[in-house]
Amino acid sequence: MSDFIRVRALVNGRVQHVGFRYWACEQAERLGLTGTVENLPDGRVEVVFQGKPELVNEMKEKLHRGPSMAIVRQVIFYRERVKDDETFFGPVY
Repeated sequence: MSDFIRVRALVNGRVQHVGFRYWACEQAERLGLTGTVENLPDGRVEVVFQGKPELVNEMKEKLHRGPSMAIVRQVIFYRERVKDDETFFGPVY
């Protein structure tokens, strides 16, 4: 995991009630990433994910598009410290 990176993304736009969390889980699992996805009270979606840099970058690109019903207006990314004990990707309820 020493070569992994971790990113927190705040996704703004029409991103709630359009299947964004389910879609993000599916995309992250396909890439072999771990992390979480959560709807925020202010209408944004927060996606935290980690893995090999090239796969993290691929997920970052996907977040700019989102699922077909979403309208992504802005994505802000923050680097975070890698969590060694994280083993899956899933939603936060």
